[in-house]
Amino acid sequence: MTPHTLRWYIVALVFAATAVSYVQRQTLSVVAPLLRDDLAITNFEYARIVFSFLLAYTIMQPVTGWLIDRTGTRVGFALVLGWWSVAAMLHALAQGVVSFSVCRFLLGMGQAGSWAASVRAVSEWFPREQRGFANGIWGAGTSVGTIVAVPLVAWITLAFGWRMAFVLTGCVGLIWLVLWLVFYGSLA
Repeated sequence: MTPHTLRWYIVALVFAATAVSYVQRQTLSVVAPLLRDDLAITNFEYARIVFSFLLAYTIMQPVTGWLIDRTGTRVGFALVLGWWSVAAMLHALAQGVVSFSVCRFLLGMGQAGSWAASVRAVSEWFPREQRGFANGIWGAGTSVGTIVAVPLVAWITLAFGWRMAFVLTGCVGLIWLVLWLVFYGSLA
């Protein structure tokens, strides 16, 4: 396979990682009405849970960027995606506002690295004249993940419960992680 062909596989994987991150991020929003009833979470407490994600996401942007620069794209992306997928799954164990806030903070810590890893992957695999287009492709994963999240998470929740929605969406990230390590590793 030529480098020209390989780069499109890389951007497809980055697109998938972005979509997965947004599915995992939106899972809380989809199951929120059930959480409010099941765990008696008020709107104010829900806002604190959401704030925890945003705080970590903001603080960790430069930290995860530094990490990816130090470890390289393959390892760095694997670390942050593995972290955030496990954090997504941990939501299934949450019992209230504090534990959900901790899980959201952990999710935000990992997902902060997605942008740095994605941009770095594109810069390594694409010539300058194609980087805007390639970044647009993986960036579209944000919309696809958000669109897919509502019906997917609603279906999982109705079929298996809200806790399994967190577990299964986290598992999708771990499947991506295996593909990334195998595929990207074979390219290095």
